[in-house]
This record gives sequence, structure tokens and C-alpha cells, in this order.
Amino acid sequence: MSEMTFAALGCSEALLAALAKRGFETPMPVQAQTIKPGLEGRDLLVQSRTGSGKTLAFGLPLLQRLSDERHTQALILAPTRELAQQVGAELHTLVPKLPIANLVGGVAYPPQLRALQMGSPVVVGTPGRVKDHLDRGTLDLSRVSMIVLDECDEMLNMGFLEDVETILAKVPAGPQTYLFSATLPVPIAKLAKRFLKDPVQIQLAEAGESAVHADIAHTPVLVPDHQQVRALVNLLLRDQPSSALIFTKTKAQTEEVAEELTVSGLPAAFLHGDLAQATRTRILGQFKDGKLRYLVATDVAARGLDIEGLPLVVHVGIPTQLENYIHRSGRTGRAGAKGTSLALVGWKESRILLAWGRRGGLKLDWRAVPTPAEIREAQTAKLLEGIQGAASAALLSQAAQLLKDADPVRLVAGLLGLVQSEQSAGFDLPNEPERKAKPRFDSPRERKEGGPRPQRTYAERAAARGTERAPYGDGARPDSTFSKTRPDGSFKPRRDFEDKPRPYVKPKADAPSGPRKTWEDRPAAKDAPRPWKTAPAKTWKKKG
Repeated sequence: MSEMTFAALGCSEALLAALAKRGFETPMPVQAQTIKPGLEGRDLLVQSRTGSGKTLAFGLPLLQRLSDERHTQALILAPTRELAQQVGAELHTLVPKLPIANLVGGVAYPPQLRALQMGSPVVVGTPGRVKDHLDRGTLDLSRVSMIVLDECDEMLNMGFLEDVETILAKVPAGPQTYLFSATLPVPIAKLAKRFLKDPVQIQLAEAGESAVHADIAHTPVLVPDHQQVRALVNLLLRDQPSSALIFTKTKAQTEEVAEELTVSGLPAAFLHGDLAQATRTRILGQFKDGKLRYLVATDVAARGLDIEGLPLVVHVGIPTQLENYIHRSGRTGRAGAKGTSLALVGWKESRILLAWGRRGGLKLDWRAVPTPAEIREAQTAKLLEGIQGAASAALLSQAAQLLKDADPVRLVAGLLGLVQSEQSAGFDLPNEPERKAKPRFDSPRERKEGGPRPQRTYAERAAARGTERAPYGDGARPDSTFSKTRPDGSFKPRRDFEDKPRPYVKPKADAPSGPRKTWEDRPAAKDAPRPWKTAPAKTWKKKG
């Protein structure tokens, strides 16, 4: 594959010059297998992981097949705004003067309407906003000849598949269609069968779960849920990565984690779907430019982010599906680079991660939470590494003068206090017992089958053991009579309420009946005989 070139695949001279300017010499595996059939006009069904070079894989054939006419010729659908904008920017680097309409949510309509009125040949957008323009009548797909569905499995997870089908139904029959997906669940397979005609199916080695993680080291940490944020602070202080993308499960959790990191001297920002698009763009720009070191985000907000050279991805709790974990981890280790995926999991999630490792071929290297002593040791080594070679003649002279007037140990301690004044020393967290330092399967069956057996419902357990109960006496004991078990193993029936003796209650004498007396009748009724008080009153008799 190393001998393959973009020229041999049939790329035009203009595109070859743009690729050479960006330093692309040889195509990646997904590009080598898709560019040639794409240039021939074939439909493509490609199963490839995130970060494998898919944008150029469909972008190069798409750009080369465009005509000079000013109308919508190609439609690219992506699951998130960031991914759509990233695809548009990637195409602009290849053909800077190409008009591209970015139809994404969270952005004002006038710029999008102007781009559509000018007749942009390429439209890149999210399903929701594209469908909105179709309903308004501002987007015309009657002359579209190429369609790209990028990360189609994520569109399924986000509930966009119905919108995608509605959009594709408004495109004339017969367009060239590219469908890219890391996984191919049943709904995606049905969509491909419906809208793709005799597609070239490409399932790269990278699409297999074992090879997806070849460039990513998985280092999970077993830590209770309530201590995961503090453990994250210790890990970042110990490892000191150049940057890290941190995933959380909820929007509120992104803000909490970012605040805790910032207070600990690790400046971080959060990113989720409730933020305005301008704010999201600004934060992403700072993170890509290296001005922001740590970014805490949800799955949806960080979907499709392409951060060059990202060394670390952190999971504060794993997602519900293995595919989402693969997509999260795919933010690092991109384009052949090495990366690390760090997962902070509790005891229950650790067993799920073990099962995923058996099923997906993940090599898990479990590690412990660093202690404050280990953090200080790592910071000292990092400081010594940075100090060496940074001493000029003037600084050496100043250091010699300081050493004459001060104790060397106190002097170095004071300098360390100035350097590390804004940085936390870490948290002293109780480590798990030795037997729980690494999760394990509870039985030989779990070790053999690769994970715990899924919990059954009450109905499934009842069906498995049968509906008959243990007998009582001569006949079968009805379910409603079960109460306790005798020492000999027989069942003691429960006595129903009707069988219990009821206590005797003395009836009260009947009160006089009749209409209620008025105020005028009360004096007359005062002397009336009272039958319920005719008994003679008791008198006291003195004894003796």
C-alpha cells in the first residue's frame, strides 16, 4: 500500500497540487480503496473507523466530479454541527474558491440563504437544518447527483435516520451515494439496501474492533463514582499531558468537572449542546490552537472532532454501548499516531469494560490512582527536565549571587512554591484493597464466556423455574397461602383475614330520631322525658 499514490488513483493535477501543499503523499487505506470506484461513479458502502481519513476518501472523488454549473450538485449529511463544519473546511483547503453552503443549526439563516441563492455546488449540513430548508422551499435538490452520508451510525443513535430518509426521498433517483459508518446495524443496512444501487462494499481491517484500537493504549482506572473527578485531577497532575479531551455522560457533569479542574490549577472549558454556536466555535478554536489544554464535553458535542495530535481521551464513566466507546476513543490515535484512552470506572462498569475487552479485543492495562507523593515526584522530574539547558550566563550569575546570601534548600523550596503556587498537590484518596485493585470475573463461567450474564427479568426467572410451588400437605399449596417455611421443609400457610376471630364490640344505644329542634323548640324540649337516661343515678354509700 505504501507504493500507491494519489496520481495512480486518478486524481486531477489541481487536487494533486493541493494534496502536496498539505503534505499528503500516499493515500491511507480507506482512501486507496474508495477513490478509484468513487471517480468511476460507483455507490460506496464503507465500514471504517473514525479518524481513518474518510473526508478525503469521499471528498476527492466528489470535488473532481463537480461541474462548473452553479446549482446544488452534492449533498453531504453529518450528525453534528462541528463535523459538518469540519468537512466543509477540509474541502475548502483542497479547492479554496469553491462555494460551499453550511446548513447547520444554531446559526442565523441569512448567511445560509445567501449561499443557497448564489448556487453553491456543495451543501454540507445536519439532517435537521437541511430538512428545515427543504420545508421552507429554500433548498432545491432536484439536480443533486452526489450524496454523502457520513457517520451514519451516529445519525441513527441521535434519532436522525427518519429525517435522512425524508431528505433522500426528495432527491431524484440515481444519484451516486457514499455511505460511511463505523458499524452497520440493521437499520443502516436497510437504508443502504433501499437507497444504494449495486454498491462497492468496503470493510477495512480498521473497521474490525480489534484493529480499531491498534494505535490506542487503554488504561482504565478502578475508582468509586463519587471520587472519579478527584482521581482525574490526580491523573492529570501526574501525567501532565499536553492536552486532553474529557467525556462525561451529562451536560451538568461537564460543567462540574471543568470547574473542579480549573480550581485545581488545570484550566478547562466545557462543551455541550445548550451552548450557543458562536461559543462552541470559539471554545473549539481555542482547543485546536493549543490555547486551551483541557476540554470537557458530552458525546454529541464532541462528535466528529478532529484534533491533530490529541494524546489523551478520558472517559468519566463509560457509555452504554461499545460502539460509543470506540467512537470516543477514536478522537486520539488518529492517522497512525499513538494515543491513550483513560477510563474512570466503578466496580459495576469495570466488569462491563472487561466484557467489552473480551468481545472487542481490547488490551486493558489497569492502573491505580496516583498518590500526592507520586505526583510530586513526577512534577520534580518534569521540572528538572525543563530546567536543564535553559540556564544562560546571566541567570547563572544571578543564581550564584542568590546562593551566597541564602540557604540553598530554602531557596529552592521558595522557588518551587512560586512555580507551583497555582497548581494543586492532588488529593489523598483511599486506594482500593489489593483484591479489588483490578476487576475480575466472579466465576469460571464468566471467565470463559467473557463477562457477567445479563440480569433476567422477573417473568424470565419465573418461566425458567416453572409456575408450580412446593406442595403443602396432601395437595398443591396455592400461591396466596405462602407465608413461611417450617424447619422440616414444609410450608406454613398464611391465615386469611376472614379466618381470624373478630373482637366483640358492644353496640351503642340508638339515639333519638326526628327532625332537629329549632331554637324556639329548645325550652319546650328541655323538660321532655329522655328514655335513654331513665335509669336511676348511682349513689355513694358510706361503709360501716
